[in-house]
Amino acid sequence: MANVFAGAAAFILVIVLWGLGRRPSKPLIRSTDASNVAALNRDQLSLVETSLKQQSQPQAPRAIEAPQGWEPPKTIQERLVLKRTLREAMALGPDQRLEAVKQAAEWRHKSMLPILRQGLRDTDSRVVAAAAEAINRYRVVAKRQGVQRSLLPRNVARMR
Repeated sequence: MANVFAGAAAFILVIVLWGLGRRPSKPLIRSTDASNVAALNRDQLSLVETSLKQQSQPQAPRAIEAPQGWEPPKTIQERLVLKRTLREAMALGPDQRLEAVKQAAEWRHKSMLPILRQGLRDTDSRVVAAAAEAINRYRVVAKRQGVQRSLLPRNVARMR
């Protein structure tokens, strides 16, 4: 019986020493004044609401505008130079990427598809929209043929 009392006393002593040895926890918020945070949240919410209102207004779809005085390349050298300059422009800023996509759309050549696909993955939404509109011209709608009569299975005799 003495062993049980000694064990219980040791357990109580450990709990008391563990409780006294701990440091007091710091409060999460040092001050209870949250007016600055609330004002910041209201400002951010008003900015988001105004941008949503502007986006929700219907806009007429714009056609891709071709650069003034631009002519498609006539020789192989001109074609290679144009492809190289457009690839280099796609590595620059968003305005240059938009112009590169517009030129690729204006040329309407299948060799421009990689540039237009790269424009579809761009971070600027203007470039993505212009590339999507340009690549839409290359899509082919499959002709719908008449209903085909399905063939009977090879082992029809076993099915009856």
